[in-house]
Amino acid sequence: MQLIITFLLVPLLQMLVAVIATLPAWVLWNWIAVSVFELPAISFLQTFGLLLLLSLLFGSKLTIERS
Repeated sequence: MQLIITFLLVPLLQMLVAVIATLPAWVLWNWIAVSVFELPAISFLQTFGLLLLLSLLFGSKLTIERS
């Protein structure tokens, strides 16, 4: 039972983190880039794709050290 809960909970938490990370980038792009640089507004899915592409290109250097 514990394994089933883990397999259901992990993807849901990953999706929640993705939405939480995408939302501020989407709002900031549509607020700043559109008004200051006259760039087009982008959708939520376009923002998610852009963040995914940037994370694949540049990666994350986050490391967790265990003591």
